[in-house]
Amino acid sequence: MAVVLVVLKAKFASGGTKAGVYYLRKSLFTPAERSFLGVLEPNLPPGVRVFGKVRLEDILGVKAGLERGERQAARNRINRKHVDFLLVRSNDLAPVAGIELDDSSHEEEERQQRDDFVDSAFASAGLPLLHFPAQKAYHPADLRAKIAAALSTPAQEPPKI
Repeated sequence: MAVVLVVLKAKFASGGTKAGVYYLRKSLFTPAERSFLGVLEPNLPPGVRVFGKVRLEDILGVKAGLERGERQAARNRINRKHVDFLLVRSNDLAPVAGIELDDSSHEEEERQQRDDFVDSAFASAGLPLLHFPAQKAYHPADLRAKIAAALSTPAQEPPKI
């Protein structure tokens, strides 16, 4: 009896998945995203933090008052989509802006349609969404200025550490 319980417990603890179905990815970010993040973090305005790969459904909600089918359709449109980076206020983690790092895949028609939808969803919610082209090097002053403009805060040098 105890052996059966141990086997059942092990099966349910693993969620019933087969061994070897999942693997650990090497990194949360692509090399281009890691490079951008390395420049982004030290150039954020005071009181702002960054999170990566945040699902749209964790950022955006669907307004009340829609018919059930409309509401579900709206949720489905944001399901399984994410923003590359999300800027939040440090004190309460409230979203203040999203950031998309646009590489060559953003030139494809399907990707452009996805980007147009995400842009309109952010605009509908009143949340700025910044686009930065993926490149080998970034100018910190330009990055700070674009973020400051979106957040309506003055661009300033990051604190020296």
